[in-house]
Amino acid sequence: MAKSSVQSAACAPAPRSELRLTRRDSRDPPQKRPLVTSAADLPVHDAYCEPGAVHPASSLSSSSASSRRRVKIPDLYCPFDPAVHPAAAAVHMQSVAWARAMGLARDDLHVQALHKSRVGWLVGRAFPVADDLPALQIAADWTTLFCLIDNHIENIRGPALSHVYLRGLLAVFRTGAAPLIADPFAQAFRDLRERMLEVDVPAWIERFGDQLERLFCAFVDEAKYRVLEAVPELVKYRKMREVSVGLYFGFRLGELTDGIHLPSQVREHADVRNLESKAAYIVGLANDIYTVEKEMAKGEVNNMVLVLMQEESIDFEGAMRRAVEMHDAETREFAALAAALPSFSPELDLELRRYIEILTSIVCGHNRWADETDRYAPRAPKGEPTRA
Repeated sequence: MAKSSVQSAACAPAPRSELRLTRRDSRDPPQKRPLVTSAADLPVHDAYCEPGAVHPASSLSSSSASSRRRVKIPDLYCPFDPAVHPAAAAVHMQSVAWARAMGLARDDLHVQALHKSRVGWLVGRAFPVADDLPALQIAADWTTLFCLIDNHIENIRGPALSHVYLRGLLAVFRTGAAPLIADPFAQAFRDLRERMLEVDVPAWIERFGDQLERLFCAFVDEAKYRVLEAVPELVKYRKMREVSVGLYFGFRLGELTDGIHLPSQVREHADVRNLESKAAYIVGLANDIYTVEKEMAKGEVNNMVLVLMQEESIDFEGAMRRAVEMHDAETREFAALAAALPSFSPELDLELRRYIEILTSIVCGHNRWADETDRYAPRAPKGEPTRA
């Protein structure tokens, strides 16, 4: 089993800043351009970006990703101050090493692509005051695995094959049984299971396994639309996206990284569940806005912008505006609900406030990370140099 560790020196968590509203910047209208590339364009395979399009390792700034976009990404409203854990870089390096040890990154190009994804910074922004570094490493390794399995399933043709494959991975995680065939993803799930057991949180494997089952069902549902080349209906897609974006794992992992203990009567309260749902939907919308250009180029149909084009019979630019409006409205509702939670007891209210701060860090952190990562950047068109 590959162990991950981060030296605690220089890894003390920074204090969380006060949540505050910030002024929203004005938005430029999206640039007009042909949105679907030619059929000869290769899809994105295996790792976070097309290995053949990897750029020099020194180019890790947001400009390398944003310069390849032809669609202007509007500003998304976020009323929370960002923060990042001081161990983000070390956690990221360990996670890349773990992925290679598991066989998830097969060569230097895949490793370089993983580095440019900057997943450690996503996790560091989600849990900026985490004091359990092994748990923070588990969160980073899970996030790396989630992103890679998401890409992997998109390349499996058909929902039936996806279902069989994912069912096998779920069995490995729930039982710890050795996989029947040599598979890096099964090995990674088994490794994470063993490390999660060491954290010794009651019923953790069962709860995480339940979330995995929900995620895998959403993956299979998306595969059905993908094989039909049909854009989903809005109501159906919203339900799928809330799960497939993967945030419910982050909510659960925050209980480990930050040592939060909420009893079921608080965790299952309607307002708390509503906040979780809104946070997942907000990040799902943001993700779809950031990735729509890349996904259209490879023929993906599961994207809210495309859903809105079909549902409301509007053009691409109108659908982008509607997606941004929906994102911003949901974010305002989330902030208002977070400020008006019921009181349970002084002790529970403190724990709940810490948990809600994790939700806000995840929402805000995703937006910041989206400007840093190569995962959301479209592949540079053939013959077009990538500007640094």
